[in-house]
Amino acid sequence: MGKRTDNDARQVELETQFKAGLASQYGIVVKRILPIVVLSLVVDILGFFMIMPLLPQYVLSFGASDFMIGVIVAANALTAMIFGPVWGRLSDKYGRKPILVISQIGTLVSFGILAMADSTMMLLFSRLLDGMFGGQIPTINAVLSDVSRPETRSEKMAYMGIAMTIGTVFGPMIGGYLGSINIAYPAYAATFMAGLAIVTSVMIFPETMPEQRRVDLQKQFHKIDGNGNSESIFTRTVKLRLAQMFGTTMMFGLMMSGMSLILDRRYNSGPMAIGNIAAMMGVISFIIGMGLMRPLNRRLGENKIFAGAILLFGVAYFVYPFMNTITGFYGFMILLVSGSSLARPVVRSRLAQSVTPSQQGAISGYSTTVRSMAQIVAPLITTGWLQIRVLKMGGLSLDYNQLIGISGVVFVALLAALAFIDRELDKPVKVDDLIRENGTI
Repeated sequence: MGKRTDNDARQVELETQFKAGLASQYGIVVKRILPIVVLSLVVDILGFFMIMPLLPQYVLSFGASDFMIGVIVAANALTAMIFGPVWGRLSDKYGRKPILVISQIGTLVSFGILAMADSTMMLLFSRLLDGMFGGQIPTINAVLSDVSRPETRSEKMAYMGIAMTIGTVFGPMIGGYLGSINIAYPAYAATFMAGLAIVTSVMIFPETMPEQRRVDLQKQFHKIDGNGNSESIFTRTVKLRLAQMFGTTMMFGLMMSGMSLILDRRYNSGPMAIGNIAAMMGVISFIIGMGLMRPLNRRLGENKIFAGAILLFGVAYFVYPFMNTITGFYGFMILLVSGSSLARPVVRSRLAQSVTPSQQGAISGYSTTVRSMAQIVAPLITTGWLQIRVLKMGGLSLDYNQLIGISGVVFVALLAALAFIDRELDKPVKVDDLIRENGTI
């Protein structure tokens, strides 16, 4: 007991020294930054969740097919995948704040086009444009990395969960109400929220990577080889953890990309159920992010938390095909959202720990690319199964619910394998092992 207390005291001391250093050298006051980061992200996410749960119905109102819904959702992820690393590297070079504002301006324009769309092609263009300027999340990720130590990074990443909670609870509620009046109204409201996000960022968002800090970090960490090229960011550990980011995003994306259609067809439920589930998701994320993440991290560590999240994913997708009532679907979503809320901050934290401070923007950009890849694949799989309805192979017949469940279990198995390999690589090498392998030390 005393040992744990001493360790906690040491961690508090290190955290205090870290914050004092940021304040004295660069004028960065961490306790002021975190609420502003949450506020800025809330405004962004609130607008996003006003329209996303209703986007399938919006697309269907133009006479599009189920699979076309997947294409439009994937189109946003495609351009985000291409441009995510660009925004990340630009934020490393020019600072976080200007890149955040530029990204938000792009989102404002894309939401405006979505609100005024009169064809499927305009919807598609608006989603492509939004993905192209999707630098908000990687920039916020980088900001949280800027103001945290490796030991507390997963706790800081949980602040993103707070913003997600508020956005996922109130966004669908507002969007559902406005959509019941006119299907285009949520897009107009989201456009307004994007404008508010720009004002918030310009007026009060702090710069956590000022010019002097960028110079200092480059001197301290940016290694140059004999040919004058930067050391590659893509170490084996980084590649492995980017793959974990892909798998974690797939777990959530497989269901979220087709949830409104599944609720309608399987459970005969509409916008009200979407709002209720979104509110439940927000509450779970809040409880885990604000109440459980810190004590779990200190008691169990990131490896065990991630293993628990994978177990929740596996159980969720295994039982999903058998959840034939709306109550059963709520149970499935509790498992899925709990797993996602545990896994996401851990994966972000471990990925941030894999690179130097001067590469945080870049790795945030690449993580956005990987998430976007998953957000391309997931909706195409789910809406593809919804379009097919039933797959017949010889005497075997599988409906779309069984196909979605099987797809989820397959990706859970892959994610578990990646986590096992990462854990093995993290183990310290023993001197005896080196002697056996090399014959000498």
